[in-house]
Amino acid sequence: MLLDTPTLTIEYSPGSQLLRVHWIGHHTTQSVYHDCLKMLGYVQQTRCTKILNDSSEAFGEWLDLAEWIGKEFIPQLADSGVLALAWVNAMDWPSRHAVARSVQHARGLLIHTFDFDEREAAALWLDNLAR
Repeated sequence: MLLDTPTLTIEYSPGSQLLRVHWIGHHTTQSVYHDCLKMLGYVQQTRCTKILNDSSEAFGEWLDLAEWIGKEFIPQLADSGVLALAWVNAMDWPSRHAVARSVQHARGLLIHTFDFDEREAAALWLDNLAR
């Protein structure tokens, strides 16, 4: 466990070079921005190549950050060595919309979105990329 807060947990699995990021509870534009920067720091520290980004338990309004995530943050992840990102979507419609908008702008790495109840499928997708 690298980070354990009420709204964000980050774990690293060195054997699979996988960073597991779990967003929990209410998030705002400001909290998402700061937590993305924390996530980037752990990506650079661990040199992971895959991320399981689980937003299934997140909610809130952060749509105005979606373009920054897609055009700046995700390319920074790619520049730091990330090859693939499995993004488990939220049940919350504003968050789902922000995820879709972020992915629409994203470049630089392989991204696949999954529904909020497909965590296992997301992990399997990342596992299969290594084969």
